[in-house]
Amino acid sequence: MAVDFALPAAGPLLGVGVDIVDIDRIRIMRERQGDRFIQRVYTQVEQDYCLRMKFPDKHLAARFAAKEAVSKAFSTGIGDPFNWTSISVVLGDRGQPEIKLDETCARFMESLGAARVAISLSHTEESAIAFAVLIGRG
Repeated sequence: MAVDFALPAAGPLLGVGVDIVDIDRIRIMRERQGDRFIQRVYTQVEQDYCLRMKFPDKHLAARFAAKEAVSKAFSTGIGDPFNWTSISVVLGDRGQPEIKLDETCARFMESLGAARVAISLSHTEESAIAFAVLIGRG
C-alpha cells in the first residue's frame, strides 16, 4: 500500500536544529515581563494563535523552541540576520506548523541555496520541543 503525504520534493539536507524549552520558563517570563516579552519574541500571528488557547504557555514555548531550532538549522543562532520575530510559526493548509521568514531572512535562506525550512513541534505538560530541517533546492 502506498502512502502519499503530499510533501513537496526535497533537496539536500543543509542543516538541522533542535531545541527544548521548559514551559514554566515561558510562564515566568510572561509573569515578569508581560506584554513586553510577548511583543519582543512573537509575531502578531503567533500571539493571536497562542493567546486564544486554553494553555497558551505550551504553545508559546513550542514557538520559542521553533525559533531557536530554526536559527540553529541555519547555524546562526538568534542574532544577525535573525531576531525573534524574523521567524514565525504559521499554520499550513492541513493545520500543520510551517515556518515563515521575514524578507531579510528569506533572502539569507536563498543565498545559502535553501528552498524551505521544515518544522516539527511537540509538547508535554512540562516542556516543548522543536526540530527544524533546512532543505536545499532539489
